[in-house]
Amino acid sequence: MIRALRSRLALEVWVCALLIGLGGVTFVAAALFRLWTEGGVGVLSFPIALCVLELIAVAGLVSGWRWARPVVLVIVMLGALLHLLVALGNGADWTRAISAVLVAAQVYALVLLNTKPIREHFGITNEP
Repeated sequence: MIRALRSRLALEVWVCALLIGLGGVTFVAAALFRLWTEGGVGVLSFPIALCVLELIAVAGLVSGWRWARPVVLVIVMLGALLHLLVALGNGADWTRAISAVLVAAQVYALVLLNTKPIREHFGITNEP
């Protein structure tokens, strides 16, 4: 099944899914490390919620359903804005640096979502 799925999807789809999915998992891992060093369970709720949203976006991206594209775009934009808030806010320098890298990954994923191979994956063409 994975081999059939791999041959069906374009490289841009896989790269975009990887950027979105690993971004959420990295954010949760950073929150777990922060929980371990600083304490306080409250640091986990925001990263876990964002990770769940980003994994939903990955599922929508890989599925290729036409109605899922706007949902994926909104979730990725929301993730980029939330990571930007963390990167520009107060906090430990290492968490801000991780969020800055994740902002760049989310913005690149947004660019990839508007490329021709991904638009064709969702069944969107510019031909009349």
